[in-house]
Amino acid sequence: MSRTARAVGIERLYHYEPFNPNYLADLLTNNRIHCSDLAALNDPWDCRPWFDASALDDSNAIEELIQWFFSFAPTAPVSDAQIRATQSEIRTNPEYRRGILERFSEDFLKMILNRWRIYCVTPIPDSTLMWSHYAENHRGICLEFSVDDPIFGFAQEVTYLSSYPKWAPHSLMSTGQPPVLLTKSDDWEYEREYRIIGLAEGVGRPIGLQHPLILSGNFLRLSKGALRAVIAGCEADHEKIRATVQGIDPSLMVKRAVRMRSKYRLAIIE
Repeated sequence: MSRTARAVGIERLYHYEPFNPNYLADLLTNNRIHCSDLAALNDPWDCRPWFDASALDDSNAIEELIQWFFSFAPTAPVSDAQIRATQSEIRTNPEYRRGILERFSEDFLKMILNRWRIYCVTPIPDSTLMWSHYAENHRGICLEFSVDDPIFGFAQEVTYLSSYPKWAPHSLMSTGQPPVLLTKSDDWEYEREYRIIGLAEGVGRPIGLQHPLILSGNFLRLSKGALRAVIAGCEADHEKIRATVQGIDPSLMVKRAVRMRSKYRLAIIE
């Protein structure tokens, strides 16, 4: 089970993005955040599991797959003899198992892309790399959110691994929210990412989902006060960002990232 930001004791979470006055005005006016389509993520392995026959490396794993596979009602009439024949093929024929896993991989990719949306945050507001990668080379902004807000308090920690997991369909689908949504290569570990995971509009709530968040379009509604500050990048047009914010919400704090003079570090100042 992934840890939540609140359980870890984090007080603030941050989201880097380019500065687009219209997008920022929409956030401030409508109190909503735009969640990412999983098909648009910059990591080609992220949220795209591929099942390999090595995941079924013993008879118990194979039996678990068979039990899970045949727990669903068939989409077309099938006889008991056909069921027994298919179960036997899964048990005894590695090539047949590999073909089943290939089809599961393709179907699972489609299911994930259609079902889930994510919003990525981190407890780090002064990462030089993330300002470069996600905030338009330091010309963008970083949004500061309070973990006191339930949505951000239950943001879930991403797990980073050095080797690709042995995913199996029945293990990923044992809960409503598959762990693949929270697993990445350790190449990305510097981001210390947490994720808010929401259901795409029109998708039914899967059994086992602890805190279902239902999107409206690609947006997730925030409670008032969740956004605590907007941070302007060290190369950003600070005055334009401040004017955009104060023109809609004069009470919201606007901070800025600045280069430290004697270190390769950023400082966040008010």
